[in-house]
Amino acid sequence: MPSEASVSSKEMLTGQRLCHSKSHQDSVLSALNQQRKDGQLCDVTLVAGEQKFHAHKAVLAACSDYFRAMFSLCMVESEADEVTLQGVTSVGLKHALDFAYTGQILLEPAVIQDVLSAGSHLQLLELLSLCSHYLIQELSSVNYLELYRVADLFHLPALEEAVVGFLVEHLSELSQSRQDEAQQLPYRLLREVLKSDRLTSLSEEEIWKLVVLWLEHDCRYQYTEDLLQHVRYGLMDVPTLHHLAHSHPLVQSSPIAAALVDEALDYHHATFAQPLHQSAITGPRFQSLTLYIIGGRKREVSRVRELRYFNPSAQEHVRVAGGSNWSELAAMPTGRSHHCVAVMGNFLFVVGSLGGGRLHNFHNFYNICTVTDSFLFSSGQNESGVAVHDDRIYVVGGYSIWTNEPLACIQVLDLSAEGKEEVFYGPTLPFASNGIATCFLPAPHFTCPNLQTLQVPHHRMGAV
Repeated sequence: MPSEASVSSKEMLTGQRLCHSKSHQDSVLSALNQQRKDGQLCDVTLVAGEQKFHAHKAVLAACSDYFRAMFSLCMVESEADEVTLQGVTSVGLKHALDFAYTGQILLEPAVIQDVLSAGSHLQLLELLSLCSHYLIQELSSVNYLELYRVADLFHLPALEEAVVGFLVEHLSELSQSRQDEAQQLPYRLLREVLKSDRLTSLSEEEIWKLVVLWLEHDCRYQYTEDLLQHVRYGLMDVPTLHHLAHSHPLVQSSPIAAALVDEALDYHHATFAQPLHQSAITGPRFQSLTLYIIGGRKREVSRVRELRYFNPSAQEHVRVAGGSNWSELAAMPTGRSHHCVAVMGNFLFVVGSLGGGRLHNFHNFYNICTVTDSFLFSSGQNESGVAVHDDRIYVVGGYSIWTNEPLACIQVLDLSAEGKEEVFYGPTLPFASNGIATCFLPAPHFTCPNLQTLQVPHHRMGAV
């Protein structure tokens, strides 16, 4: 044996580490559950109906605000060995306790109502969440109305949202083949469906007719103004709006509806100001964002007029990329390439182009919903950078149609004031450039730029 004293463990170890057992939590909970089943070390007995259940107060209080208050706020039950629960069935309590001790529950139609009642009464929020998820998976055209009532009764917002989404997707089918059922929809459910941006299976005129039929059924005119304000009149065509304004009794009897129709007519008449007039009655309904392709050049000679967007929904079972996945909107007046685009207020602005061996010095804009286009202003440039900020489109740099050389200017299309739309030059770039990219982002923290210098005209070009 060496005579020197052995080195202590403190001198051999160098650091501090947090060590974690992956099985400890599960094993403790499993042991507690076994104690519950064996009736060992339990300190309370719960009674529901004529059945008794052993449990641990600490476990119950950890899972439920209801039990935490019962056992810790000097209530009578806090000292009792046996507690009778009212409003909870023995089936519901059994499943609730199984969940509290295992984190698992077997749900089926025969027990779901009892489990929901127990979870709601005992404030077992995680249990209610699992019940909600189970019911969402069971959602169908047969039970959606009943599940909506369940969601309302037990305050299950995820289930309610799922029912609304389901009806949004199937409202066209319902209105065409099951009109009686459509007229029986609960008011709140119909209102939430009408508010959805994803309601694309019906045209706005068809949505209007559905709402009118619902109001006329059983004379539910007390909901007229609340429901009619969720119809997007700006998506209707002008002849339809004129007919509603002058001939429909509901519009003539409702000042709010009449004002909304008039607002939509003003929106259609103010073509150049439409990007600034986006509101609840003009916003497009759409399922999701998608990819648009505008113009382009085929094989060096043919320039494309079409405006297309990616739309695989028409062929849901086709998973290969190809022409069948692209839908077409209205064509542009002429083929374009080397142009730029910007989006503002759900409008697509197409800026400049090269086509047919020459530059096009005009700009178009397109309403993605109604697919209209109008000429806006001359610019004489292409291959510019384009960015949008505060109702203004900034066209930066580019290649000049007049001098055949890069530009150092910034042109601004200002749509911020209705009736005073104009185009003007902003400050010059540090160097002339075409093929440039531009965007608006937060400024670096060490700078403090003043955007007003970009927004004050340096040289006015004229009104739109």
